[in-house]
Amino acid sequence: MEKKLISSLLRVYHSDKTRFTANVALSRFVETYNIGHVKGASIVFAESDKRDIATLLQSTDGIDAASTTAESWDFLSRTESLALGANEKLTTATVRNGRVAVKALPGKPLLVGGREMHLPEGANLDVDWHLVSRENGHGSVLVVENWEAFEHIGRTTFNLSAAGANPLVVFRGSPVYRQDHIRSLLEDLRLPVYAFVYFDPAGLVIAQALPYFVDVMSPDFDNLHRAFEACTNTERYQSQLPETQALLNAATHPAVVAHWRLQKTHGKALPQEYFLAVRL
Repeated sequence: MEKKLISSLLRVYHSDKTRFTANVALSRFVETYNIGHVKGASIVFAESDKRDIATLLQSTDGIDAASTTAESWDFLSRTESLALGANEKLTTATVRNGRVAVKALPGKPLLVGGREMHLPEGANLDVDWHLVSRENGHGSVLVVENWEAFEHIGRTTFNLSAAGANPLVVFRGSPVYRQDHIRSLLEDLRLPVYAFVYFDPAGLVIAQALPYFVDVMSPDFDNLHRAFEACTNTERYQSQLPETQALLNAATHPAVVAHWRLQKTHGKALPQEYFLAVRL
């Protein structure tokens, strides 16, 4: 049975009520299994129907309704969820919950878990953020907003050495790598944090919100100025202003203030990929 239907049936089984609001899943269940009956806009499950529901859940999905509720799977791993039933997908926990993507700069070792790891170009370590926090050997952190810039950090066309001799390079987040996990990692590490973000208002807001933020990684301002002059992307800049302008106008961090002044002067936005060398 589908997860949603199983949850609904367990709620019915453990409820003192016998009348429930009809929905698509329960209506289809009544029609398919002939357990319960429709009465107006409701579905009625008598005590005998509830016993039949328990028997059905046991036979089809290995679920003991007497000792299991709809919330029993909350936050369990897939392996742990198998102790409650035959379907490991009933858990609400995501498969990669708590994971972060980390690496080192090219030619530098990744120092996690008490060892030195030299990863191939373009590779990263997918790992629980708690482990990184406990067993980190780096003295600073470089947070990268964009996946392509993170994956190909070795092709960055300007020097990243200002972020430290061997920073821990962390991908900021996505639906796969959640941003709250990144933030928790940074708060636990308590190390200087450098931000390689998009050169646009949203990127600056991201940077200044990072725990222990120190600086924005960028080319020197002469080269950045020339890049903005050659850029034509005003639409992206303008679209971000409603949500970012007030925050950036009130910014006090010197790096954010300087970059915001330059962006306002040009009224344009630059992607991180602009500063990645193309490999032919």
